[in-house]
Amino acid sequence: MTSPFAARPPVGWGILGCGRFAQRRVLPAFAGSKITRIVAIQKRDAAQARAAADAAGVPGAYASRDELLSDKNVHAVWIAGHNAGHLDDVLACAAAGKAVLCEKPMGLSAAECRTMRDACAAKNVPLFVGHCCRYHHAVEQAHAMVKSNALGELRALRAFFAFRCAPGVWRRDAGLSGGGPLLDLGPHVADFLRYVSGREVREAIAFVDPPRDLKAGRVEDRARAIVTLDGGIPAELSVSFVEPFRTGFELAGTEASLRGDYVLSAIDNPCVRLERFTGDPQPPACEKLPVEHRDLFRMQLEDVSQALLNPSHAPRCARAEDGVKSLEIIDAIYKAGEKGTRTKVG
Repeated sequence: MTSPFAARPPVGWGILGCGRFAQRRVLPAFAGSKITRIVAIQKRDAAQARAAADAAGVPGAYASRDELLSDKNVHAVWIAGHNAGHLDDVLACAAAGKAVLCEKPMGLSAAECRTMRDACAAKNVPLFVGHCCRYHHAVEQAHAMVKSNALGELRALRAFFAFRCAPGVWRRDAGLSGGGPLLDLGPHVADFLRYVSGREVREAIAFVDPPRDLKAGRVEDRARAIVTLDGGIPAELSVSFVEPFRTGFELAGTEASLRGDYVLSAIDNPCVRLERFTGDPQPPACEKLPVEHRDLFRMQLEDVSQALLNPSHAPRCARAEDGVKSLEIIDAIYKAGEKGTRTKVG
């Protein structure tokens, strides 16, 4: 895809839906960057938008999406609003010719994601998805070990993400979120399984509690699924809004296993442990691996901006098709939980 920004650094960014998340995580990512600049933000309340922009030193502050997209200094848009608004926001950005980085989940369903993907492709607009965990050092190590066969032949994977989500917040409002932890946290876990293994997920069996009921406005509290990857490799996906904060993964190979705890979020408290098998029934040789602290959002921003400025740059960031694949997995898990049967993905 030819970049429309190749001769115009720095890339001017706007943020749609500049709420608490964007102010805490996204805005600080621009500090000191030589190839990006934040030029505009949007919040529904004009006074709040101006106050947030002034606090961050951002020149443009708008109350509507159309105003931000009309700003000629905005080349790319970071979509950070509620899940239910992602589809309309992406389609509007595509129509305006603005590159897009959309927070996960890319859409409320795989069908929505395909619509976004196709609309952006028709306008030659780059579309990226905010699977920021790809930049975590522990995930990078896991990806490299699987690719180099450092663990031996991959036999199984497990990934999980949980935190206690209070009642009454937008994540539990079906009209804004579209789902519970499966739609909110599940994309991180689903993308981890695909990205690290290099394989696609083909089938799922699942437990979703309670069943999601969008008509009644009810989202699930937790979900657990066993999915099958290419080659028949099993993987476990677990997410929850009713358990204490925990994130992580476990990879089991024929020669070694790798476990990472607190490594699928921007909260920095990682522990990564490599166990090399020395032969049954001997205990494995254990090693705690060092993990670098990283600003995941800054790395993602720079990576995407490099891709916009340089067509030869191969970004690590998830692309539109990755967003589609993640939601195909989520859709299949919801369906498997509802029907109580093994469900094909996609």
